Amino acid sequence: MYNSVKMKINGIKLLSIGEAADYLGVAKTTLRRWHKAGNFRATFVSPGKHLYYSITDLEKKTMGLAKSAFNWANSNEPLTAPADWYCPTSDIFKTRLERMNGELLARPAQEPIASLIASAAGEIGNNSYDHNLGNWPDVPGTLFSYDLGKRVIVLADRGVGILATLRRIKPELITHHEALNIAFTKIITGRAPEHRGNGLKYVRKALAQAGARLQFQSGDAQLKLLGNADEDRLQISTTDTPTRGCFAVIHY
Repeated sequence: MYNSVKMKINGIKLLSIGEAADYLGVAKTTLRRWHKAGNFRATFVSPGKHLYYSITDLEKKTMGLAKSAFNWANSNEPLTAPADWYCPTSDIFKTRLERMNGELLARPAQEPIASLIASAAGEIGNNSYDHNLGNWPDVPGTLFSYDLGKRVIVLADRGVGILATLRRIKPELITHHEALNIAFTKIITGRAPEHRGNGLKYVRKALAQAGARLQFQSGDAQLKLLGNADEDRLQISTTDTPTRGCFAVIHY
C-alpha cells in the first residue's frame, strides 16, 4: 500500500508523516503536535527534522482509538477531545464523513462497500445529533475516528443514550437491553419526524450486506452484529462497564 516508502532504520521500513497521517485518519499537524508534546513520538526523526513512523508503532496507536473514544464518552468530567476526531456539530461530522467516504472510494479493495460503510457510520452519527438536540447532558457532538488501514471506524457521544431516547415514545421500556433490541430490530413508527431508532435498522442491514461487524453499546447493554449478506446474527449482552451515551465500533 505504501510503496513510496524509502526510509529504513535497522531494516524496518518507515512511513512519511503524510502516509502516517493517512493511516491514522488525522492531519499532519496533529502528528507534529503529538510528537512535540510527547503523546505519540515519531519512530525516527531525520537530520532534516522530518518525522517517520513504523507500521508497528502506528498499529499500537490505532489499538487505542476505541479505548480513547470510550474513555472520552464515559469520563465523569469531560475530557479534551482530539481536534481531528471531535465533531461538535452535525455539519462538521458530515464534512468528516464525506472525507472518509472519499478515502474509502480511493482504495480499490474497499470501494465496492464504501457507500454501505459510510452510510452506516453516517446513520449512527446522525442519530447522536438528532436524538440529543437541545438535550446534551454536557459536551455536545460526537467523537468520530477511523483507521482505513486497519478497517475500523469508531463513534462515541456523551448523550442520553438509546433507552432515554426511546422512552420518549415508549415510556414502558425499562432496560438498556430491551431498548437496544427494539432499536435494531423493530420499526418504532413511520410517522415523520418520529424516526427515533429506525435508522439503526438500516445500520444493521447495510453492515450485514457489507460483511462488516459492529459493536454498539448504550448504558449497560452491548450489541454485537456478527453477520454478512447471507447470515445476520445479533447478540445483546450486559456489560460490567456501562457507557453514558452511545459507543460504536465498526470492523469491515
